[in-house]
Amino acid sequence: MKTKILFVICLIAAVCGFTACSDDISGSVNVSGDCAVEELTLNDQYKATINTSKRLVKVKVPVDFDKKSDMVITSMRISDGAKANMKVGDHINLQADQSLHIANGDVITDWQLAVRNDEAQLKLFILEGVKGAISEENKTVTVSVTSGSGIDLSNAQFEAQCSEDAVCLPASGSRGDFTKPFVLTVRDNTAEEKYTVNVEQIEYPVAIFVGNAETVEELNVEEKAAAKWLIANIAGAAYVSFSELADNAELLKECKLIFFHRHTPAYGNFNDFKSSETAAMAALPILKEYWKNGGGFVLERMGVDLAAALGAMPEDGCPNNCWGGSGEGSDKMGEKPWALPVFDKTHPLWNDFTVNPSYPSETFTLDPDYTICNSASQYHWDGVSGDNLFQKFDEVTGGKARRLAGNDNEISSWELKNFNGEFGKGGIICLGSGVLDWNSPTPYVSKYHENLGKLLLNAYKYLSGE
Repeated sequence: MKTKILFVICLIAAVCGFTACSDDISGSVNVSGDCAVEELTLNDQYKATINTSKRLVKVKVPVDFDKKSDMVITSMRISDGAKANMKVGDHINLQADQSLHIANGDVITDWQLAVRNDEAQLKLFILEGVKGAISEENKTVTVSVTSGSGIDLSNAQFEAQCSEDAVCLPASGSRGDFTKPFVLTVRDNTAEEKYTVNVEQIEYPVAIFVGNAETVEELNVEEKAAAKWLIANIAGAAYVSFSELADNAELLKECKLIFFHRHTPAYGNFNDFKSSETAAMAALPILKEYWKNGGGFVLERMGVDLAAALGAMPEDGCPNNCWGGSGEGSDKMGEKPWALPVFDKTHPLWNDFTVNPSYPSETFTLDPDYTICNSASQYHWDGVSGDNLFQKFDEVTGGKARRLAGNDNEISSWELKNFNGEFGKGGIICLGSGVLDWNSPTPYVSKYHENLGKLLLNAYKYLSGE
């Protein structure tokens, strides 16, 4: 009995001792202090703007200020009880950003101290979806539009992006009369520049996005995003409807690339394609003549069936593993987005891609938080993989596989020959993968999605022979 009582007493003493020890340890850590920068001035006149969420202390100086190598902290206020690695009276070299180290008890915070000259520079100009070419030397913007673009130049809307802290006058989103030179003012405190926007009419586009709608704005959101990228990033590109093309073959007089990105929630076989794409079928004679004369195509998603209509691959050789997807998006990407395996990385299509160093054997076109509509047109044969897969694909389509779909027995991207039976200039690039997606209904930070635009530019150069 005595033994049991002694055991209980010892146990209570141990618990009490442990509790006391724990209180001592937690009490020795002071995490109650703030480490905020509340005010900072350099050279008696340049007061900082403080961004607490970014922990950025930014000081703006005149556009011609050239003494950032020796600036003096003339006032600084930080949280009560805090200490910093800089103090009033210190001379700091701020040609590069410096770390302002704040400590308060056991709380430590680093702030970025930056000095920026006022800068008034136009970074991007888009007129009704058409990207302008900016000449910084001449302070001009040249926008090329086709005569059939449908843009009312007397009351056209523009978007503008400027250098950090600068504003545009008139503001981005405004409308203006672009039938004559249009002056845009960019201003940031002591810096100001005026850019003259000139619009030139192009009678014949060098590249077109073709679709069923009469205008770009009437396309579904996925197709619209693809069309607007082409128009904004290839000078002289335009949107042309199939019906407009059927009525005016002259529009293809100087065209080097036709881009057809077709998205639909439902997907059938090639006969369904022909019956649903009546406008495309009406324009087929003109499209065939264009291909015969050396014109190239990039066909995406359900648009790949147009290759069979052209005669570039057998009708019974169309993709056999296909599904539609939501126009509003379905699958949201996690930390590691879906990607394409690499097996022909030397092909010009994949030049200059941004590579994920953690996954060097994969090609990324999506980013975390991106939501895709996930429709696809690809090939799958059970029990067929490796060299046998490529051999079967060649036999079925007459083309060459250029990317797998994610599994070693699926093909999602391929190349077909030109009218003369050769790969390259005037050929057809088919991109059926679900990861080749242009519109996300959810916000994301773009890094790898830019590869999708690089792919299209690479295809334009490859198929046009540039």
